[in-house]
Amino acid sequence: MNTRTCAKPIQAERAKSSSASTKAALFTLPGPQALLLHQSLNELLHGIRGIHIFSQVGINKAALEEIFASSNLWIRNQKTDSNGLPSTNLTRSFSVTEIRALRNTVELVMLDLGQEEFFTRTGFSLDEAAALLNRFNFALLEPLRIDR
Repeated sequence: MNTRTCAKPIQAERAKSSSASTKAALFTLPGPQALLLHQSLNELLHGIRGIHIFSQVGINKAALEEIFASSNLWIRNQKTDSNGLPSTNLTRSFSVTEIRALRNTVELVMLDLGQEEFFTRTGFSLDEAAALLNRFNFALLEPLRIDR
């Protein structure tokens, strides 16, 4: 089970209503990372059981289910390569709150499942998941970069 400290549910609601969190930006994920995100969302929504799991993610279950449904539809409509991975990129507009929630989702699933179980249930290694976390972290920090 994950060991991350539970946030108070009110924090998720406050994050949801922040004006900075409502701005959206296009975010592109290569097909394999989009599939990894999809698998992580599936694990969080249908596999992990925990108290206050959605307050740890930062958005409510309904919002996460909406992102999952969109991701699921995208995955089902993609052509795949010889390894069964989507061969195109997913480009979608996400708010800062959504990007943070997706980042937290991947992290929670990594922590909950561990190395062997993570690979078994998602088909990806923890190193691949860490690379996805880095992409999300970079996207969240991008507005703060002043040395361009």
